[in-house]
Amino acid sequence: MQNKIGELRPSQLITTFGPGAIMELPEFSVIIAGIDKWEKKLCEKINEPRLIRKLGIQEILTPPASKFDSVTYEGTLPAYRFPRYLVCPACRKLGTPEKFYINEGTQVAYCQCNRENPVKAFPSRFVVACKKGHVDDFPWKRFVHGKKRNPSCKGDKLKLLDNGKTGAIADIEVLCEDCGEKRSLQDAFSERHKLGRCSGHKHWLGPSVREDCDQGLRPMLRGASNIYFPVVESALAIPPYTNPLHSIVAENMDRLTELETIEDLEAAIRLIYKELREYPLQEVWKAIQLQKNLPTGESQDLLFPEWEALMRGSLPNGDYDFETEEQQVPEEYQKYISKLVMVRRLTEVRVLDGFTRIDPLPDATSLLSGEQATGESGLKAELSQTRVNWRPGIMTRGEGIFVALNEDTLSEWEARVENAVKYMETAFERYCEDRGLEKEYRPAFPGARYILLHTLAHSLMRQLCLNSGYSSTALRERIYSRNKPGQKMAGILIYTATPDSEGSLGGLVELAKTDNFRGVLWHTLQDARFCSGDPLCAEHKPEAVGDLNGAACHACLLAAETSCERSNLFLDRSFLIGTVSEQNLAFFQEE
Repeated sequence: MQNKIGELRPSQLITTFGPGAIMELPEFSVIIAGIDKWEKKLCEKINEPRLIRKLGIQEILTPPASKFDSVTYEGTLPAYRFPRYLVCPACRKLGTPEKFYINEGTQVAYCQCNRENPVKAFPSRFVVACKKGHVDDFPWKRFVHGKKRNPSCKGDKLKLLDNGKTGAIADIEVLCEDCGEKRSLQDAFSERHKLGRCSGHKHWLGPSVREDCDQGLRPMLRGASNIYFPVVESALAIPPYTNPLHSIVAENMDRLTELETIEDLEAAIRLIYKELREYPLQEVWKAIQLQKNLPTGESQDLLFPEWEALMRGSLPNGDYDFETEEQQVPEEYQKYISKLVMVRRLTEVRVLDGFTRIDPLPDATSLLSGEQATGESGLKAELSQTRVNWRPGIMTRGEGIFVALNEDTLSEWEARVENAVKYMETAFERYCEDRGLEKEYRPAFPGARYILLHTLAHSLMRQLCLNSGYSSTALRERIYSRNKPGQKMAGILIYTATPDSEGSLGGLVELAKTDNFRGVLWHTLQDARFCSGDPLCAEHKPEAVGDLNGAACHACLLAAETSCERSNLFLDRSFLIGTVSEQNLAFFQEE
């Protein structure tokens, strides 16, 4: 299919509609092709050496952008029609595109049950998938005939009947007109392992691409929210890695690491690396050594260097992508807050590294916390059929507010709530057991420090939206929480992360000024004290109901999915400020 069939924003290709995702269109649905099918000539490089090193790749590229002129339109992303099975809404015929008339110009399918007025056929609502990321058409013929029904029937004249009495899945039946066999889809959704083993199809890599798979098939709606979970890595662009020199070095590290002395480097630059000649030799050597110290893979820590950069601040006339200005903490909050920083300019890079289906990776909500678990990489589906040395990513520029808590006060508070946090830790263990996560694959329990910081971040985001005029989805959180010797972190960064100009208009960063922040924090704490859901919200206990939140609900703390790094888990207002049912756990005490 060569025609233009739809449009996507670049950010959607890193999250909602990346390779392997099913995209709904007005006339049909498609599955986005793998990145080895993308036109790299339409992509642009993104300079983020830390992510390049962590992912073990050579470059990060933006999704391809369209190019127009007066004569032609150069397309960008290829996609395949999926699911293949179509349904006529008039006669209920169910079949592949070969059984329908396909308009060559628009690729829209029509059923000829009415010769005078052909009826548009639409893709089936049902597909099957497995936990290894494979996806395929629902096995209609095998399902309706079954092993105990009429497996010898070779007919393929199928109809998808919908009684429409209750709207339940039991009202939908598939009928074979050749043998008269009929079966309700309720059997597929209510009986496990009735659809057989997965065929291993990878339709996003090509209609015929498949591999052996030992997983059972699970029926799903093609638009279900759990049919695609992107695995995204994210990092802030911080000095010195934002220097263009580091980008060149990162792209060539596989060969530069072999150089043992600065003399070897000088010879290599003279013979091979012409692009490095404009930089001083000592600076190039220093950049190589710095890159060598960045581990490849999960062992690389993205957060601690950012924490150090935010605590240290930017240099005068420093990097354009990272500019900070420290403010005095309001006097009444100096016991609790050690540093308040206006982040006038920042850049975040997000990179798509794969996806899962049915369930997110056990550590998917831990990607930004630096506490990744290992061992579940087999569940992550690949983005390409052939091995490629790049990943798609986007760069967003914005502004933010950084707040660091007083470590002494925080340590005293952690000792005070040690017993209370055990209840949530127990709930977390039960949460993992209920989802069948083996202990070696579970992310670590984040602890009381993280719960406090996470709750403060959500409360601040709500108040900052009211004061700054930003929408609730325009703000994001980045939480720095660690209690290890030599690597203690306790801070939050609230920032804008939108690809358009809204994220850099100054409406957020101005609220970090001392006088403005005093009012913002006061209202934040007062609003967190009460909830319209009280007393039920305040009395909510994770050990009693089995979830991972304490006093938290949609009315007081929960944020948009795109704003929260932990899927709205590990939140409790009683850790932040006294509530109507708990006064003794609060970090911020009334004087």
